[in-house]
Amino acid sequence: ALEALRRAVLADPESALAYYNFGCVLERSGHADKARDVYEEAVHLKPDFVEANHALAGAFKRLNDFDAAVKCYQRAIEAAKRRGDDFAPAHSGLATTLRELGHTEESREMFARAIALDPGNVGLRVKSALVLPVIPGSVDGIAAARAAFAANVAALRSEGVHLSDPFDEVGVTNFYLAYHELGDRELQEAVAAMYLEACPSLGWSAPHCVGALKAKKRLTIGICSAFMRDHTLGKQTLGVIKTLSRKRFEVVLFRLPGAEDDTSKAIDAAADRVVALPNNLTAARTTIAGETPDILFYPDIGMDSFTYFLAFARLAPVQMTSWGHPDTTGIPNLDYFLSCEGMESEGSSAEYSEQLVKLQDLTTYYYRPAPPSRQYGRGDFGLDEDAHLYLFPQTLFKIHPDFDAVFGDLLRRDPLGRLVLIDDPFGGHWRDLLLKRLRAAIPDVSERIQFVPKAPLEDYFGLLSVADAVLDVPTFSGGNSSLEAFALGCPIVTWPGNFARGRITYACYRQMGISDLIATDAGQYVDLAIRLAGDRAFHQNMTDR
Repeated sequence: ALEALRRAVLADPESALAYYNFGCVLERSGHADKARDVYEEAVHLKPDFVEANHALAGAFKRLNDFDAAVKCYQRAIEAAKRRGDDFAPAHSGLATTLRELGHTEESREMFARAIALDPGNVGLRVKSALVLPVIPGSVDGIAAARAAFAANVAALRSEGVHLSDPFDEVGVTNFYLAYHELGDRELQEAVAAMYLEACPSLGWSAPHCVGALKAKKRLTIGICSAFMRDHTLGKQTLGVIKTLSRKRFEVVLFRLPGAEDDTSKAIDAAADRVVALPNNLTAARTTIAGETPDILFYPDIGMDSFTYFLAFARLAPVQMTSWGHPDTTGIPNLDYFLSCEGMESEGSSAEYSEQLVKLQDLTTYYYRPAPPSRQYGRGDFGLDEDAHLYLFPQTLFKIHPDFDAVFGDLLRRDPLGRLVLIDDPFGGHWRDLLLKRLRAAIPDVSERIQFVPKAPLEDYFGLLSVADAVLDVPTFSGGNSSLEAFALGCPIVTWPGNFARGRITYACYRQMGISDLIATDAGQYVDLAIRLAGDRAFHQNMTDR
């Protein structure tokens, strides 16, 4: 198809339709950057081309340029009005984009408009029902959002809605549930039940999965994730694929469409076989079933919608997931959740729909990243030379409203303190929402919160090196960010939470046999952070350790 459309564009370079179709196939092949360029040419040739503007918005979204996506969706909506119709997909796309930018109420309003235009579209109604805030305004706001979420799912189940292809019609996961510091099993199971009732074919079972796993000298393990590239999951899984015993296992990587990079090539080389999956649930299920895996391992479920819906099917006698996205899935055909002793609190197995398996140590094999090639200074980041820099190097939506007061106490007790946060990659939408909340919660010290731009990996390592104290939070701990910091000798103040997602850094310390920077309450957390930032001998000792 790509070759045929390339020829079509060459044959008629003034055809906006040829460019649009070419972009569609490029995008389905995982080339969002190339698709964007081709869609832009289609829109240049025909500015009122509704579908091309809509597709260009989607390409911008996949490339994390959400502001550009919003403008394209708005252009598509206006162009549709001029041609005399209402294009519901553009309203839906705009609603989804606003949701990702954290504009929850605007998103719900736009979903309502889309549903009014296309009332029979069940996928739209499901997407609207599952909207959650990215940066919650308060703890009460979290409770209200979860109550609405539960009520919406119950209403859809009671109505008995039907979906043909949930990935194509809905295409979202319940990602933000995990950031509320509450148990998610009941909600996740309700959503999974809704999908299975609406689309029973999701639970399709491959022929070779009848009965229990058969005893074999060498088992085939299939590994499937959308993030087997230069991504947290790629970094954490490369060593697992590379070092699994080949006497006991054949390792097959099921690769989803996407651009190549050095990490993806290394992962492919580490596997015994690489099997390309089409971007279609039915075809992907058939492809995996044809390989007859004994075990199917999803390193993460909940970040990518394709693997989320794929995991509903029974494609191997044994199916499991792990803490790539550390939350239960609620999906009946996932048998095991692979974790470790340090990440689990007492009685935590009740929080999982899967059977919890706890290894002694972390379930990753992580290669040490290369240190920065030069020495960085605070001036490289516009940071005060004389301040005590408390760096929280993780995504902004990990900061729970409950923790705002702890940051406030820290800054009050250290007049030289500056809280350094990394800006969001979406034009500051999350930053503005978080700042609004922090200014209301800790108004007396909020001016000592500073944001630095998201930077390439080497510059990020440089930022870690100039911090006086790196901070972790109990509601959603660092995973990859903590491993990178430890690789550079950067000590982290942590406070283990109630769920696995808040105990990853703690599990790392437990494996290292270091307990000096593990807090048990808010007061001790602030004490340790201030000591790490202000006591140079203690800081150096922890770095050496």
